[in-house]
Amino acid sequence: MDPVDTSHTGRGFFNASAILKGLILNFPELFNPIAVETLQQVWECFPPTVLHSGAAADLKPMGLNRCTNRTGYRDFVGVFFPHVWRRTSQQHFRTAAGLRRKTCRRLGHFETAMNCLGHDLEILLAFARTGEYKASWQSILSSLGGPIRSWVSAWPNETALVVMTTGHGRLLHPALRSKKAQRATVVTYAGSTNWLQTSNAYAFTDSLAHANADSAHATDFESRCSSAKRSVASGHAHYYYPDTWPHDVTMQYPSPFDTKKLWRGPHGRHLLASFIGTPTHCTRQDLLNLWLGKNRTGLSVMETVHEKNLYSQVLQQSRFCLVLDGHYPWTIRFLDVLQHGCVPVILSESWHPPLHRLLAWTGPKVSHFPTVVVHPRWMHKLDRILGQIKFNHWVEMQALTMTLARIFDPRYSYCPTAVLAEVLLARVERHSLQDG
Repeated sequence: MDPVDTSHTGRGFFNASAILKGLILNFPELFNPIAVETLQQVWECFPPTVLHSGAAADLKPMGLNRCTNRTGYRDFVGVFFPHVWRRTSQQHFRTAAGLRRKTCRRLGHFETAMNCLGHDLEILLAFARTGEYKASWQSILSSLGGPIRSWVSAWPNETALVVMTTGHGRLLHPALRSKKAQRATVVTYAGSTNWLQTSNAYAFTDSLAHANADSAHATDFESRCSSAKRSVASGHAHYYYPDTWPHDVTMQYPSPFDTKKLWRGPHGRHLLASFIGTPTHCTRQDLLNLWLGKNRTGLSVMETVHEKNLYSQVLQQSRFCLVLDGHYPWTIRFLDVLQHGCVPVILSESWHPPLHRLLAWTGPKVSHFPTVVVHPRWMHKLDRILGQIKFNHWVEMQALTMTLARIFDPRYSYCPTAVLAEVLLARVERHSLQDG
């Protein structure tokens, strides 16, 4: 029995505090030291109080069992809140009688604004693609507009905690960007597409690229991508999502794969890096143009194949796996490769990391974090950049892929624990700014 597998967790047990302490103690390389210090200062406030509210999206008869995603299992909404309420019934009410510090009372509580928007949109879009539902994207949004506006109007102001599993985030509908909605904490797949640049996330691989012997004489290749970012998933330009909502929380899109079945260790990985996928975005087309068929370099790049299990086999044979923007920058592929024990290589200008406050995406630990971030301008140097990462260094990164995968996988209790920690960090961040 896996101790962090939520399918084995009894309905009366979910100790988020103990799980988070264990994660930080056993896997310190994964966590941002500043976030850990902040959590230690407000440890009595974790997990934050999350209460029921009457704000539920009336798009269809509401029920958590109806929230499923396109991977075939329950959407994060349907997994997260039962864990939270299980914890609330056991832990918070023991501390409600004056045991929580004044700091916790100042930080306040959260109230849920329930919805199954991710489920509803995927079902409607699937029907539209098959012709069963005669509608365009705009008409689908129009049909959802009234219920979304009514739902947002019922949000309990700044205490609202909204888990909204759509790739559009707040750009889905104007009501989600209204003055009322801006005060809520929204947990979604979307995040500021300027984050990688403003957080200096490319520093490690930029240094590797410049350290290359011929880097001074090399020129960037000509990309097919438009120079301007756009808030439309056209595939011809880098995606733009504004940083207007800095206190929102970004999480990872779920994957159908599972570490228990498909994760492999470092042995048998004879490929330096690999990518299998269709050219749904201009950066993918750039990659195929540069590297398709050039396997002698150690990079195996191919378009999507339909041979059963080949995708998993290639991921299990690769040391690094390339993750590029698809229709949106936040792609299922990032978690796919972690589930197979492959170290992800993010090739993007627009990707926003999930749980960016809690995890060590930047800073002194970044060179050991099991994710490599490369600016697309270095795409023509991938073999030389990745080849400079020493094998022992890669082995250390690879060993952490299983834990990181489970932090992002809603089937494991690491995931709701980490999201609760990120939500608390976002609340502390907001109050710090207000106090300042």
